[in-house]
Amino acid sequence: MQKTLRALATGGTAVALLLTATGCGSGTVGESTDGGGKGGADKPAKGAITVDTAQGRVSLDKPATKVVALEWTYTEELVALGVTPAGNADNKGYGTWITAKGAALPGKVTDVGDRNEPSLEKIRALQPDLIVIDNDRSKANLKQLRAIAPVLSFTYTTKPQLETMKKNFGELAKAVGKEDKAAEVTRQIDAKAADLKGRLDKAGKGGLKYALAQGFTANGAASIRMLTDDAIAPQVLNLAGLKNGWKGQSDAWGMTTVGVEGLTKVEKDATFLYVAAANDNPFTGDLAGNAVWKGLEFVKKDRALPLDPGTWLFGGPLSAMHILDETGKALKV
Repeated sequence: MQKTLRALATGGTAVALLLTATGCGSGTVGESTDGGGKGGADKPAKGAITVDTAQGRVSLDKPATKVVALEWTYTEELVALGVTPAGNADNKGYGTWITAKGAALPGKVTDVGDRNEPSLEKIRALQPDLIVIDNDRSKANLKQLRAIAPVLSFTYTTKPQLETMKKNFGELAKAVGKEDKAAEVTRQIDAKAADLKGRLDKAGKGGLKYALAQGFTANGAASIRMLTDDAIAPQVLNLAGLKNGWKGQSDAWGMTTVGVEGLTKVEKDATFLYVAAANDNPFTGDLAGNAVWKGLEFVKKDRALPLDPGTWLFGGPLSAMHILDETGKALKV
């Protein structure tokens, strides 16, 4: 698990993080408007599906049915749309980190290797008609992937992240002929946020202040990612009327990475919500006897509340709803 988290930390820092534009591509069933794909077309074919990506527009002759996703967010989104991916990068990691209701990966999905270094051979063997990637993470393989199939490449961190996620989700849905389903799922986020807000208000907890963190061990010490309002997860919680009590300077993913001393900057009346792996939880492990940790207001007042370790803070619509569900459970409303 530490290896996974370190990979996320490296990916997040080096390429705007993950767990976090898009490459257009071409192949036997599609053409790229930039002329970079196998078809070499300059314009979408008449009547084709046109998808907006960070790399430009991608044209498909018809909705894709055999899709390989090389980033968990887009695998989650395909599952949310009722589309079983032909291939996914790192099935085990996906299953560990993404436990939102309805997001489970069907057993017949082929594992095509690591997200940073997927197996081009395995992808090619699946004969996909579409590949979906994170622009930063898969940029090095873009040319090779385009030679296999059209490529949709999305950037997760464009501000505001929640609206970017919804937009990318809609574009992916367009590519697989599921636009109505995408609209339905997206509406559920707002409905669930409104429901949580109503329950918080009824319980006298409306407008409650929180801080949201992901904790793990790095180089033998507790490392804590505090999420600012630039990150998608707080934007989801704020829909329910909650107020973020962390104002640290953020990176491209909307995070501030701190040690335990940094937690002294959490606003004193905030409830501390956190995600940590069961076998790598610094909050109940190494920090439990730490004097700084024990002196924090939210610790002294028993306001340090765990969320499900499989609450993915950098995911798609199902993960967004899971964050709302888990927050409601933690706050007992």
